Amino acid sequence: MEKIKVDLNYSFDENFLEEMRRAYHACPRAMKYIAKLGIPDEKVEENITKIYDLVCDINYCSNCPGYFKCEKNNPHLVHNITYSYGYVNRTLTPCKKALNRVAFENQFLIHDFADRLLDEDLMKSVDKTTPKTKAMKNFNEFLSLGKNKWIYLYGVGNTGRSYLAAALCMEAAKKARGPICYLNTPNRLSELNDLYFKDKDRFNARLEAYSTCNLLVLDGFGNEFKNDLIRDAILFPILNNRSNKKLMTIVTSDFTIDMISEMYATSKAGSIRAEQLAKLLKQNCEKEILIGEMSLY
Repeated sequence: MEKIKVDLNYSFDENFLEEMRRAYHACPRAMKYIAKLGIPDEKVEENITKIYDLVCDINYCSNCPGYFKCEKNNPHLVHNITYSYGYVNRTLTPCKKALNRVAFENQFLIHDFADRLLDEDLMKSVDKTTPKTKAMKNFNEFLSLGKNKWIYLYGVGNTGRSYLAAALCMEAAKKARGPICYLNTPNRLSELNDLYFKDKDRFNARLEAYSTCNLLVLDGFGNEFKNDLIRDAILFPILNNRSNKKLMTIVTSDFTIDMISEMYATSKAGSIRAEQLAKLLKQNCEKEILIGEMSLY
């Protein structure tokens, strides 16, 4: 069988090559970049097609439309030129915004809210009513001063408690204050309850993560299934450890702390442990923040 011959030498119209040369000479940043590498003029001429990719990236990225609006052929990647032993090569590496995005997302160990929210500036949508400004003030003291007064947001449903908690987490992620765990409390406590019997290693790993992450959100707290195991082997150890280590915790709930205590008093003996749980929350939160009935967004 005759071998197929492949010609890898691409040819360009001379007019197109001239446009590339002009674009290069009209781009001071590209010329400075190439000069710093010590590439002689004849090598620039020989490799103008490679260098033109660098020029295009510099021109486009200097007016970056934003991470999610990148319309380059290779979104979120930039060309770099290398020069070694007389050879000019180009490589593709992630742009700064892509690296920042990865670093931002890596702040979250778990985020039980829609992925699309990671793409938005949630804080812009939060209204500045008194209860919410109080929560934001407490949280800003955590970010700027390292204070760790817990935040307990409660009220009727659909008032934006979860949205506000997510917005606060996003601000912490921007400032690299992770690891962050934003938990759908009913789902995650049910998951831990099952793991306790099925996989102790995974149970212990999850319990450790929730107990030691820099920021924990218990969203929808109080709506979970309640039993002695969840109260005594999961919830209390997590909160007690976080209290001892002074780690920031945000709770959103339909219920006050006293109501939580009543619901977790599964028996006479259990009522003592439920009171301890309530005391732990009150000591760290000082006072619940009632979120009004007006929608947050």
